[in-house]
Amino acid sequence: MQTPLNVTFRNIEPSETVENHVRRRFADLGKLHPRIVDGDVTIEAPQKRQVSGRPFKVHLRIGIPGPDINVTRESGKGSAAEDINLALNDAFETAGRLLVEKKREAAGH
Repeated sequence: MQTPLNVTFRNIEPSETVENHVRRRFADLGKLHPRIVDGDVTIEAPQKRQVSGRPFKVHLRIGIPGPDINVTRESGKGSAAEDINLALNDAFETAGRLLVEKKREAAGH
């Protein structure tokens, strides 16, 4: 990756644990598509100040040659830690599939 990954938290306290998880998952995407040039990950919670039952939204933007890949996933209403991880995992799994597809297209398959 040519520029650093940008991780943003909206309406939620930044978490070093979550940020490290995001950085590990993003590094794994680089193994699927070696031409990732940059990326942004936004983790967002609704503005309501609930302790549990908050849906979380994760948006990934992955810069590659050609059109960027954008993925947005939202979790359901469960415990906060489960919801963040669910939304993150779903977003990164989808992004991985899209990167593999783009790589195949670029190779002409």
